[in-house]
Amino acid sequence: MDTAALARSILDTHHALLHRELPRLAVAFRASPTQLRAPFMRLKQVMDEHMMKEERILFPMIIALAEGGPNAGCGVDGPIAQMGAEHNGIRMLEDELRGVASLAGPEEESLMALLDDLSEHARTEDEALFPAALALSREAALRPPSPTRDDDDDDEPEPAPRPVLVSITTPPAPAPPAPAPPRRRHVEAPARAPAAHAGRTIRETRGACPTCHADVPAAVIVRDGAALLEKRCPTHGPSTQLLSRHPDLWTELDRFYFSVNDEAYPQRDFIVRMTEKCNLACPICLAKANTEDTPDLDLSGLETLLSERRGIKIDLMAAEPTLRPDLEDWVRRVKASGNIAALHTNGIKLADLAYARRLAEAGVDEVFLQFDGLDDAANTVLRGRPLLKARLAALANLRTLGIATSLIVVIAGGLNEAQVGETFRFALQPDNAHIREVFFLGLRSMGSARQSADPETGTLAGQTLMPDALIDELCAQVPEIRRRDVHDFNMVYFAMLSAFRVKKCLYVQHYLVARDGLGGFTPISDVVDLRKMANAAQRYASRRKAHPTLARAGFGAAVIRQGLRPAALKMGGDLLRLEKLFATGMNLGQVPTRFLLIGFITACDLDNFDSGVSVNCGKGELSADGGFAESSAVANVAREARFSETARTPGPAWRAPARERP
Repeated sequence: MDTAALARSILDTHHALLHRELPRLAVAFRASPTQLRAPFMRLKQVMDEHMMKEERILFPMIIALAEGGPNAGCGVDGPIAQMGAEHNGIRMLEDELRGVASLAGPEEESLMALLDDLSEHARTEDEALFPAALALSREAALRPPSPTRDDDDDDEPEPAPRPVLVSITTPPAPAPPAPAPPRRRHVEAPARAPAAHAGRTIRETRGACPTCHADVPAAVIVRDGAALLEKRCPTHGPSTQLLSRHPDLWTELDRFYFSVNDEAYPQRDFIVRMTEKCNLACPICLAKANTEDTPDLDLSGLETLLSERRGIKIDLMAAEPTLRPDLEDWVRRVKASGNIAALHTNGIKLADLAYARRLAEAGVDEVFLQFDGLDDAANTVLRGRPLLKARLAALANLRTLGIATSLIVVIAGGLNEAQVGETFRFALQPDNAHIREVFFLGLRSMGSARQSADPETGTLAGQTLMPDALIDELCAQVPEIRRRDVHDFNMVYFAMLSAFRVKKCLYVQHYLVARDGLGGFTPISDVVDLRKMANAAQRYASRRKAHPTLARAGFGAAVIRQGLRPAALKMGGDLLRLEKLFATGMNLGQVPTRFLLIGFITACDLDNFDSGVSVNCGKGELSADGGFAESSAVANVAREARFSETARTPGPAWRAPARERP
């Protein structure tokens, strides 16, 4: 059997069995003794992560290598080494479960059969598939290089090594639906091997075809003065996502990011999609809310999550969690378990002070308030109705109750970009000190937003935005904040997260300012030398593999030296408290009121999905329609595939006018 056929055989047999039996036995063992239930649940979590890394990234690389596809020659050595190392841990769990299999009662035979198959699965990979793939990789390395880079780029530094795979978990993806009519930006093409990407390649990866959702080869490239994510579907041709109009900055940040995110960090932030119902009908709803066949989440999964982890953030969200009558109870349970309770809401119910007070008394730590700026005309386009009055009332109640707040501001190209500067200045007003963060969220083509797309072009007419475009808007509207400083801050930010072993997505970037108490601010670049700190972050990245302890110590020393600058000494205590939150969890309630965090974020959709980025997703997810996923980015793409497959639309009860809705 050739290498590609062997990989496909493993997916069709061993992986298929695991996908079927692991969830079934997890349910069967819920009431089993802890000696059985605990190691089995650990095995399930490990195998979910392990299989997703193989299915989403490693096996496509091996198959492309075996078939001479566009990824032929790309390094599989590191990922294979990680998979082999994980096999050792899996075998230990197998042995533990074999010793307690008698506790499985009528499921003992099924459990033993699963463990036997799992052992054969690992042996086939270790003794057959992986050696064959490594041999192919060595052969590919001896071939003449293909001309995928511009000849005049010989002096360009080599890209950072391909990242070692890190953990993601998702339920098995459904079979791809029949290809939809192509969107105009995708060129119909006959089935063929994808052509090489034109331009200078920064990094090869995998993506999703926006038309048929298939896993396809992709690359981050520089072409025509921009950094682009280009994917090539054999059926639907190329598709391109603009990443940045600053290709040099993006190249540096992309390479740096993967040099400090090349190992498995534990997930510390989980989205809990409590309900898919909403009291709005937003044309841009990423959740595709109010679908008839989506039940509320059975929160038994959350109980399991809370029992197994401490010091994590639980994001109570989805369509509109305040519609759940048991929301307060679950806030209390999250707090009692020692975790951070974060509420994500459109704010309509928080305009009622009595209701907001009950949530405060339940112990909610922070509120992420949907707040799309101060322009109600734009609100109407994005949300279907003017909402500014209700949101200002909710914000006033949060101020009264002292609840730390993050404003989530959706920005759509050509609609409300001016709200970037307006909302930033609004958050700095002296009576808004409870606003600890403003997150500018670039509109994406997901859920209802994809259905609301222009039927002629199949796009949102250029309205979707990536983080770099949002950063450009802020720098243009607030000249005191410079583009290079934001870039350097994010290098420091990603290095600090790496030092504390915290996952964070490349599509989530930040900046920091200090309030002056009068509505003005001091950018962090005036407090510390960001260029020196970015250089220290580069040194950390270059040393961390060989000397991790010394690398962290050296980076920490550089941070401390910057903290001794006169401007920094004036706020030294607050800076230390902020730094501590990287290790303990970014609870906005503990962010010093002196600071305002600024975030630039985009959700992962079919257009911008990059498997290399998705494995570092800073949020896991628990949902009724998708189960448990270690990567919310992967869950987003899987959900879009399910939406397309079922063609779900809002139910009749939610098509009624707002005043008639329950």
